[in-house]
Amino acid sequence: MDSRWLLVVTLFSTASFVHAYSCTYSWNGVNYDASPLANSNTDYHFQVQTTDFWINVCRPTVTQVCGSSSATCEQWDPNSANGHASLGNAGTATFNPPSVPGENGQGFTVQFTGGDKPPGQNNPRTMEIDFICDHSAGVGVPSYAGEQPALHYNFQWRSSYACAATPPPPPSCAGTSCGGCLANATGQCVWCLDSGSCSSMANFNASCTNWVTKPQYCPAPACSQQATCAGCVGVGGCSWCLDTASCVVSPSNPSICADTVSNVTYCPTGDYEDFKASKIPTGKRMKVVN
Repeated sequence: MDSRWLLVVTLFSTASFVHAYSCTYSWNGVNYDASPLANSNTDYHFQVQTTDFWINVCRPTVTQVCGSSSATCEQWDPNSANGHASLGNAGTATFNPPSVPGENGQGFTVQFTGGDKPPGQNNPRTMEIDFICDHSAGVGVPSYAGEQPALHYNFQWRSSYACAATPPPPPSCAGTSCGGCLANATGQCVWCLDSGSCSSMANFNASCTNWVTKPQYCPAPACSQQATCAGCVGVGGCSWCLDTASCVVSPSNPSICADTVSNVTYCPTGDYEDFKASKIPTGKRMKVVN
């Protein structure tokens, strides 16, 4: 079915309310709660051409067309006893990170297995609903997004309830180098090239005109400005060259330096030859090879 087809959303009623699965989910430090989408009186009912779909959340569908445990019911022929199928059992719900991230990368996916098997086939139908964070959508309504692969049915649901139930914790943006600032920031930190400072995206100073948000775009460290071994290895991406007693970008090209250290423990403290012979334990010196 083509997801571009017009969806006509109506309501279907009624039955007693029975929870089939938990509607709370935590991922990447963010808590979600979809329970306000559950409805004990009505299903979310829409049509795609001549096919009807009934979906509910946190419980089986209210309609009994596909039985009492269906997460989503599809009916293509109301006049046939075999003209409908459950696309998944509500009790098999599993929550996962979003397949289609919404605002601020928020949302989640709920997958179901154990749907009805087509006649003559061994594989049951399965389905998933991509809940997409959209603060302007309110409750929102589900939409059919296609069958891919065969017998796996995809739905999308834009809703404010697919957004964080509680604000995510602020990122720790305190790195002293570009790489350190962005290494584990999951896109929430910014390195300002103008000031050489790290800040959260939320508190980013608009006066900064040159910035990066991904580690691969960090400039090469200013290793050549470091005059001592200790200062050199304290800068991310730099190593102290024992051959030339200078600071180089790590890992160094062997034609520039074949013998480097990147830990202050192994920095030379006296005569270089004595240090090289006795101060660096076997295997602790970084040999750069082609």
